[in-house]
Amino acid sequence: MKRILGVVALAALVVSGCIKKKDIDFKNVTIDNWQPDWALPIINSQLTLKNLVQTGTTVTEDPDGLYSLHYRGDLFYARASDYIFIPNQSYSTPSINLSIPQTSGSFTGNISDSFSNHFNYADANGAQLSHISVKTGNISFAINSTFRHNVSVTLVFPTVTKGGSVLEVSTGISYPSTSSSANIDLSGYTIDLTNGGSTKNYLPYKVRFSLAGTGQPLAPGDNISLSVNMTDVSYSFIDGFLGTYAIPIPSDTIDVAIFDNTLTANIYIQNPKINLSFKNSFGLGVSAGFDDIYGLTNKGAILPMTVPTISVAGASVAGNTQLTDFIIDSTNSTIQSVFNPAPNHVVYGGNVRINPGGTSNTYSFLTDSSYVSLSADAELPAWFNILDFALQDTIDLTLPEDTSILETAEFKMLMDNAFPLYGRIQLYFADANYNFLDSLVPTSSDIVGEAPVDADGVVSGRTQAVTTFNMTKTQYNSMAPKVKYAVIRGSLKSSGDKSIKVLSSDNIIVKLAFRFKLNVSSTGL
Repeated sequence: MKRILGVVALAALVVSGCIKKKDIDFKNVTIDNWQPDWALPIINSQLTLKNLVQTGTTVTEDPDGLYSLHYRGDLFYARASDYIFIPNQSYSTPSINLSIPQTSGSFTGNISDSFSNHFNYADANGAQLSHISVKTGNISFAINSTFRHNVSVTLVFPTVTKGGSVLEVSTGISYPSTSSSANIDLSGYTIDLTNGGSTKNYLPYKVRFSLAGTGQPLAPGDNISLSVNMTDVSYSFIDGFLGTYAIPIPSDTIDVAIFDNTLTANIYIQNPKINLSFKNSFGLGVSAGFDDIYGLTNKGAILPMTVPTISVAGASVAGNTQLTDFIIDSTNSTIQSVFNPAPNHVVYGGNVRINPGGTSNTYSFLTDSSYVSLSADAELPAWFNILDFALQDTIDLTLPEDTSILETAEFKMLMDNAFPLYGRIQLYFADANYNFLDSLVPTSSDIVGEAPVDADGVVSGRTQAVTTFNMTKTQYNSMAPKVKYAVIRGSLKSSGDKSIKVLSSDNIIVKLAFRFKLNVSSTGL
């Protein structure tokens, strides 16, 4: 990862990608192009903040040229049908007698009768539904009879319709049997629970039945009763007053990747923000609450942030999506506790509450495709107080083979700095097991000073530094065959306790070269 302000370390990092073995093959030096010194330019580049941040990091610029880094991600997605269900319904009728009681010592005739009542739709979440458009489901009923005669029963639901036809289910009992059952597929039916618009959760039914006498007695107390079950119902549309539901926002992490490789960090960010964007196609408002939002550095957790409950408007008609944006900043939260000092990760978790105020007279609806989603954009202005920022990175490195005419290898770095930071750097040469073999910089000293800044923390000039590092032949030859990696460590700071701003005009010009001093007398030329 290319870090935001690790300019010094990044300059050294590029070396391994620019030099090739054949470029410094001393065996190819001939009398025609012989020189006692050979210099090889490696880098001549101008770097700005956009060059240094991780690929995929969005960088924006305000009218004053101040950069902001953006870390975006989709945090949450929930489809209504995965959380809001039609619960199975179980109903029972009372005992149904003949409306005109009859007594017969031996009944052989036929009698028809009917009974009407209603069931109450039940939902533990408090839903009061008006309509259910059934996607899939089943309804079944069982009949029990104390009549010692043959019984035919039809159960009618006058407000459950499909293509204009009312739902009817029929079955019969042939004496001496005393029970029977039937079922029907509810797919494609619409259930009206309004009782003509006057109420909710009201499911009327009618039982039509007839007796065919078997010659057994007919007593006044004889009756039939029904048990009805509506099971596995899924909806394509429901409306009414929906109940209250809580949908969890699973705990997850936003990677603030700019600080991934920090060894230590004491960086304070001015005015960080988290921009939340909700999409809601539920036909009612929801609320979002965060139980946990806290930052993690490589040293552990930072203090958690408190965020108020966020109200999210619902769609006005089926098929529409309502957009709601909410900004978490220092005016409505303790966001500074999460981003100061700067974290590597922001951990979050919480819930979305459906109909958080409970049932009401506000019309609401859901479809099987209704959803609510949440995305976030962590916006970090490039406005810092860097008290201490240590970083490390590892790169593959293969050094040129041993040569008898190499006297010293000289590394020269020119840095023309218009960033308001000064820094130190060390480059270690490591073997295949990451054991350090040697280091490039003799002492951990400042390599480049920060550019001057004005009272607002904005760069007002440039600072230049040229640094030379030498490595002897013995030192070089003893380690070169073993080197597999270069480990670069940098430490960056800003002077004093003021915050500095990184603008689009800030840059650093980096020039780096190898210079090989040769002992030409050993060639015999």
